Amino acid sequence: MESTQRLFIAINFNSETRGKLTMLQDKLRAHSKRGNFTLQENLHLTLQFLGECDFNQTAAINAAMDAAPFDPFEINIDHIGYFKSSGGDTWWAGVSESKPLLDLQRMLTLNLSAAGFKPESRRYSPHITLGRRVITDIEPQQTETFGETANKISLMKSERIGGKLTYTSIYMRGKMKKPIVVVQYNPDWPAAFERIKAYLQPHIADLLVDIHHVGSTSVPGLSAKPIIDLDIEIPSMDVFPDVVKRLDKIGYRHQGNYGIEGREAFKRETLDDFMAHHMYVCPSCSDELKRHIKLRDYLRANPAKADEYGALKIANARKYGNDIDAYIEGKGAFIMECLSQASS
Repeated sequence: MESTQRLFIAINFNSETRGKLTMLQDKLRAHSKRGNFTLQENLHLTLQFLGECDFNQTAAINAAMDAAPFDPFEINIDHIGYFKSSGGDTWWAGVSESKPLLDLQRMLTLNLSAAGFKPESRRYSPHITLGRRVITDIEPQQTETFGETANKISLMKSERIGGKLTYTSIYMRGKMKKPIVVVQYNPDWPAAFERIKAYLQPHIADLLVDIHHVGSTSVPGLSAKPIIDLDIEIPSMDVFPDVVKRLDKIGYRHQGNYGIEGREAFKRETLDDFMAHHMYVCPSCSDELKRHIKLRDYLRANPAKADEYGALKIANARKYGNDIDAYIEGKGAFIMECLSQASS
């Protein structure tokens, strides 16, 4: 039997918004006899629930997401309410009326329908589930308005790991909140990487092989977005669960692989003075890790190619504005050419 995954498309929230949603949960919990309350890390806004999907269906969902145009828009949460249910109600935080949100959800519905899916026919009511099977004496009410700018959508996998309901992202697309900025190489970037590495190493030293500075900021002279890319190399995925736990304790939350096998993304959720950075955990056998290192080493050894790459990135940033997906796609052919030459 072909394996399947339980999937849904969602907008995920930053730690500040999740914290405020948790405060609403706490108020609800304090006035409830019982309830099954959503874990803070699982709080999200569902756009479409897909259910069990095989490999081909997952690819079709990715295509449907790619074909749904949208720009960053504001999500404002301003009330709580419930869906009546026997055995306890489903309580949620409601989102104020938003045309961009409804347009995005409608386009996803149309694209998925064209791909053979049968999305829910009932009217879309955007909400964030706070708890299920809740018995409470609290009433639906307006709340202080809060929220954030939504600039990406994620395809989420739902599964139980060790008895815990866990959501992880297996594909993502979106746009930057501001225009993409590519700047001239800064000789301080290697030191910025070393600061982050020195912070991480004591917490996971017994679980890792090395921490690599990769991406454009790792190549002397190469123009880049001022964001450090680093790969934490581990011997195998056997140690990955322990890595997740330890990184979580120091403010890095596991995001999933965004649909790229061989790397697991982590997001910093603690304020600090580190340079902005993207962090991935990869096993030593990862093709993605090998690709990152091969491209870095090739560009370091070929300054003329690095200059050409820098010029391409500056041109793409000007051309695509805040469309990070188009910006990345615009570099694809050049990167493949470099990797091919590095292998020859």
